[in-house]
Amino acid sequence: MIFNAMALAGGGWKKAAFGLGAVILMAVLVALAAWRGYRAGYAASDLERQAEVAAIRASHSQALATAEATARQRLETVTAHAHNIERQYLAAKKTIAKQSQELTNQRIAHASQDVDTADGTCRFGPEWVCAYNAALGTDNSCDPLSRTASGSVGENGTTQAVDTGILQGGPAVTPEDILAHARDYGQWARAMQAQCNALIDWATGLQAKEVRP
Repeated sequence: MIFNAMALAGGGWKKAAFGLGAVILMAVLVALAAWRGYRAGYAASDLERQAEVAAIRASHSQALATAEATARQRLETVTAHAHNIERQYLAAKKTIAKQSQELTNQRIAHASQDVDTADGTCRFGPEWVCAYNAALGTDNSCDPLSRTASGSVGENGTTQAVDTGILQGGPAVTPEDILAHARDYGQWARAMQAQCNALIDWATGLQAKEVRP
């Protein structure tokens, strides 16, 4: 009887151990399956995240390339415009210097002889007035049909030259006429200088804003 009880007890223990092992194995299998599912889900999410990051980087790269191309094109346009203005300025400066040299070499001495100092007054003849207007670069510097008048600033801001026309009978341009013209011409020149300085200050400030990071 005792042997049979021990045998029965031994068989129950084996069954319990087998059942416990089966439960543990099942738990391990379930855990393994869950882990594999987690890894698969994580891998899928990671791939999706990498795709989103790649898309964002590509978008940023495209935007940066577009901005750089736009800035480069703008810089090239501004540089070409500046070079064109510089060429025009240098050409105008060269022409003015040439005309001034020609005036100095050929006409001033001759025109200075066309001055009447009779009766204690000083009046300037047409040749002198023509040279005077030419020195200022006016359009009507040698117009023989124009009448004598002191210089004045026109409505459009341009300086009107002392006319070269002379009344019949002799010279008619007096020192008072020349001073009046110098007054108006100085007013126009100073206004242009103030406008030029304002434009330079504006351009300098604009350039500083563009360079500022």
